[in-house]
Amino acid sequence: MDFQATPSAWEVLLYIWLFSLVCEEVRQVRGHANALHLLAHLFAESMNHQHLNFFFFRLISTLFYAGKIVLCIDFVVFCLRLMAIFTISRTLGPKIIIVKRMMMDMFFFLFLLSIWVVAYGVAKQGILINNDSRLDWIFRGAVYEPYLTIFGNFPTNIDITFDINSCSMSGTDPLKPKCPVLDDNQNPVFPEWLTITLLCVYLLFANILLLNLLIAIFNFTFEEVQDNTDRIWKFQRYELIKEYHSRPAAPPPFIILSHIYLLISKMVMCRQSTTSKEFKNELPQAEDEELLSWESLMKDRYLLTTQQEQSQSMEQRILDTAQK
Repeated sequence: MDFQATPSAWEVLLYIWLFSLVCEEVRQVRGHANALHLLAHLFAESMNHQHLNFFFFRLISTLFYAGKIVLCIDFVVFCLRLMAIFTISRTLGPKIIIVKRMMMDMFFFLFLLSIWVVAYGVAKQGILINNDSRLDWIFRGAVYEPYLTIFGNFPTNIDITFDINSCSMSGTDPLKPKCPVLDDNQNPVFPEWLTITLLCVYLLFANILLLNLLIAIFNFTFEEVQDNTDRIWKFQRYELIKEYHSRPAAPPPFIILSHIYLLISKMVMCRQSTTSKEFKNELPQAEDEELLSWESLMKDRYLLTTQQEQSQSMEQRILDTAQK
């Protein structure tokens, strides 16, 4: 990444892009009827203030590297926000909802997994290591290593064949963990059968039970969204149209041309700035009656379809046969 003390051409382009985004946010606030509500919504989104943090860090020489780190994180968020363009697709749009719901399922699943990770990790660390005062290595042995065990990185210090040169006897080497408790003959004193049994039970519940539970949760979420694909896509399309119908047509950074035109129209041609037009909340009487007629027609079609599905079901056929 070209990130020098003197801004390069690509970095200047990034600043122009950032400036166009800020101008668009200012235009939305000035043109919105409830400006305070919209301003709070904009600053509630992480992307709307993280890129500004990067810009301010860039101006301070002592925070130059911190600005680069923030920029890298902003790039990850920017790429993830690009997934919003797929909501226009009838096929890919509902898949984004599936990903979001699976992330929520994963979040709650981690609570269950953390119980097993901490239970096994603390027990293993207490059996193997005696009085280790280094918090980083305690956390690594009690949480980090048990978590990696789920993915196949099995510990090497739970049996008597471990390499004594891979650890520190006194626990003073910052690059090595503390060795397990040893006797006078430099042999481990911990019960090998107990540590191996704990590992087997931990893998049984974490790798087999909990991971299969997660797969079942994902499968249920996928089927639930897949059964309502068309309805979800229509709601996504509505939200997308509602978000972009009042914005300029050009995408960033070319959107700045639209901002320049609006500024010239207001200052030179003395045009009043128009507030963003919301969707219709109240319809004329003729359109309202037409909408009610359409809703009544859709209701009748839905009820007819539901009755046909019930009459064709196996349970309904059995009931009809029993009544005859």
